[in-house]
Amino acid sequence: MSRIPRPEEFPGIRARLRFYKITAWITGILLLALVVEMVLKYAFHLEIEMFGPFGFFALVQEGTVTAFNLSRWILIIHGWFYVVYLIAAYLVWLKMRWELIWLLAMAGGGVVPFLSFITESLMHKRAVRELDQAQQYWDEREAEDAKLAEVEGSLSDEQRAELDAEVDAEVRRRVEDQ
Repeated sequence: MSRIPRPEEFPGIRARLRFYKITAWITGILLLALVVEMVLKYAFHLEIEMFGPFGFFALVQEGTVTAFNLSRWILIIHGWFYVVYLIAAYLVWLKMRWELIWLLAMAGGGVVPFLSFITESLMHKRAVRELDQAQQYWDEREAEDAKLAEVEGSLSDEQRAELDAEVDAEVRRRVEDQ
């Protein structure tokens, strides 16, 4: 972990993770629909038509669609939603301050079938693990600060002045050594 997120950042990071998870699943499903559409189009020369003369949903020969062309809209929706997915991935990556390779891995999830589900799962687990580690760090630091405040509170004025003098002497010694 390169930078430890502060506790006040946790809700924002979790919101970004939820957004990323939703976009990853939608992008993955749209990508699978796109693969089916490509197989139909290039292997069988078929397109998907909705609300046409053959009923609510029909497979027609390529170039003969007279109603709503679902094949074309799958392409368009996947393309635009991939942009939303990239934004979601960038927002998580930016907040977690991961290395660039992780952003590229998340971006690849939207163009390789089934990869968005795998990358979402891995990135989500990684982010949750790092947030748990950060929470543990901040809890330990808070306990240490409370213990230090308790020790400082128990010192008399003379003990405090003696301790301050020792700290000043140590600081001067370290500055002279540099």
